[in-house]
This record gives sequence, C-alpha cells and structure tokens, in this order.
Amino acid sequence: MRVPLLVALVLTATPAAALPEGLNGKETAAIVATAMREAGVPGTPPVPIRSLPPCSHRPHVAALNGSWSVAELRCDAPAWKRALRTTAPAVQASRTAGRDAGQETDVTLARPLARGTVLAASDIVAPDEPSLADREWRSAVIGRRLKVALGPGQPVLPRHLEPDWLVTRGGPVAVRVAVGNIEVLAPGEALADAGLGDLVEVRNLSSGAILRATVTARNMAEVRPNMR
Repeated sequence: MRVPLLVALVLTATPAAALPEGLNGKETAAIVATAMREAGVPGTPPVPIRSLPPCSHRPHVAALNGSWSVAELRCDAPAWKRALRTTAPAVQASRTAGRDAGQETDVTLARPLARGTVLAASDIVAPDEPSLADREWRSAVIGRRLKVALGPGQPVLPRHLEPDWLVTRGGPVAVRVAVGNIEVLAPGEALADAGLGDLVEVRNLSSGAILRATVTARNMAEVRPNMR
C-alpha cells in the first residue's frame, strides 16, 4: 500500500544525523530487562521485532498504568512513546489503587451521572481526610467512562467503569507514519475503543482520510506501510 502523505508535525526538530541511532530489538529488550530487575519485577521482555526510533538520550522505561506486563519507553527529544509487552505477571494497575472490585471506597460522586459519562474532577468527592489509596483512586478515575448510571454519594468502584482503553471512540490520537527514514505525526480521531496492540480505524483530521493503525501507547497509534 502506498502510504498517503499526511500534513503533520515532523518529530525531529533537528536533523536525524544529529541524534544517536535508534536501539535495535535486542538493545531495547536489554534496557527494559534492566528496569524490571531494578524494580524487583520477575519476568523478561520479548525481543521486539522493530527497532526504536532515534533518541537524544537513553529512553525512559516505566510500567504502563502501573503494571510491568507492558513496559512503556519514552523519549523526550524527539518526543515519542512505545509500549512493549513483557512476560511479567499481570497485576492490577495503580488505577485501582489496591482495591478489588468488591471493596468499598470513600471516593463518591458529587452529582447524578448517566451511563457513558466521562468523569471530571468536579464529579468526584473524596473525604475531608483522604487516605493515600483514596487520593490515588480519585486521581485515577478522572477521565474514565461510567459503565452504569450512578447517583450522588454513591462510591465509585472499578466495576462501575468501562475498560481503561488506550484510545477511545471520538478521542484524540497522535497518528505516527514512518516511511523509510521519514517519520511524521498527524492529529487524528479514534473511530472505536482499542487497547494496546489492537487495530483501530482513525480519521486523519488534516486530510479526512480513514486509516487503520495499531495502538502503541495511550492516545498514540502507528500506521504501517503494509496496512490496507
């Protein structure tokens, strides 16, 4: 497939030659393994098929959404993010603040909200002297979508929330296109909810074209040349 030229912001503000070469698959796996070992997490990352883009520094490595089952690699200059699945056991992410789906929480709603509402900071009430778990949970639920309607004063529990998709229908997506040594980002809109590694249709907001892209990180997706 011939990838359309997208009117976009080029990631590299300086010539590519001024930056170090991107890490190959084995080098990427090695820095993720080091980060996991330093965090005391069992498991190893698989060797990724594709190399990382150039970066002016050693990429930052962190657990995605609090779980090392997916590692997130981030570069500041030029700005990019990548997600890499690992063999670490999946654990409940920090977005649940250590609570299971049946446990009560002191984080409640300030007003009645319908199913499908995206929670805003003004919708959430924490106790006057919140615990650390309550503060984390209040922060975590902001931006999440309700699976059911809730009334004022009702606790907000994990089972009340839609899955924490990395891209959401109607939400913004930075669409990455790489052709040879040229890499660009275009503003896009997701046409469906999707998780890490899922194929999702996105609308290029510059051209109006509908593209199929692979979700690589939160609000980020990549169009590959062989996609149709």
